[in-house]
Amino acid sequence: MHLIDVTNNYSNLVHSQLNTTDANYVKVYSLGNTSVIYTESKNAIGIALENHDRRVREDEIEFVIKRLIKDYDSSYTLTVDKSRHVIEIHVDK
Repeated sequence: MHLIDVTNNYSNLVHSQLNTTDANYVKVYSLGNTSVIYTESKNAIGIALENHDRRVREDEIEFVIKRLIKDYDSSYTLTVDKSRHVIEIHVDK
């Protein structure tokens, strides 16, 4: 699995996140058919995984946590929608 930085393709999303939330850092990655949106503020890290074609797999979630959260042994909150097409990971700093 590879995370590919596709932030430049989502400039409107990045601009919107920076202007309407307390985020001071936004990156967008592609993990195959799964999009990964990483946002960071001074208090928290938020990561959203989204796949419109299929359910987000457990190994994708683990891979993203290990790659994007520096101290992945820290506690995080996982929010899953009923269809498992959108997963949100929240880490308090």
